[in-house]
Order: sequence, then C-alpha cells, then structure tokens
Amino acid sequence: MSHRIERFSSTLKHSLAEILLNDVNNPHLKYVSITEVLVSPDLKKARVFVTCAADAVPEQGEPGELLRHLDRAKGFIKKTLARRMYMKYVPELVFVVTPDGPDI
Repeated sequence: MSHRIERFSSTLKHSLAEILLNDVNNPHLKYVSITEVLVSPDLKKARVFVTCAADAVPEQGEPGELLRHLDRAKGFIKKTLARRMYMKYVPELVFVVTPDGPDI
C-alpha cells in the first residue's frame, strides 16, 4: 500500500471516529469503535470495519441492527466528512461489523 493511501486511511479513520462520537445524534452509534479503514487505490471506496461493545448498549442486538443505524447516518457522515477533510469527492463508505472487536 502506498504511503499516500495509508495517510488518507489513517486520517479518514480519525475523522470518522470523531464524527461518530461528537456529531451524530444517534445514541446507538456513540459506542461504536472503528477498528480499521481500508481504502481502494483510486480512493473511491472505503471499507470501514466497526465494532460495538455489547455490554455498553444492551439493546443493541445483533450486527445487522448496527449496520442499519450506520447506513441511516451514512449521508450525514459523508457530508460532515467532506467539510471536515476539505474533500471534493468523499469515498463511498461500506461499513463492515467485526464481531469480536479489535485483536489486541
């Protein structure tokens, strides 16, 4: 992976985490952690790997529920991301739920 894509991926990850924590008004998305962001070489698509602590939100349910909340907020997230990162084109965000959380 090129250095440019790695830098962009890291910046995208930090900006997305900040948006989910501070700007999105959905309480189901406050406890979401972004574990990794993989960006395509042409910077048009980004796969965002997320996890949510099950004990933090007991009514969260299964991963499909989390994906539904993320997909509903996708437009707002992309608009805020474009303003925050001063981007003309925002990559298409594809959210993927990782079941066990990050491997530490």
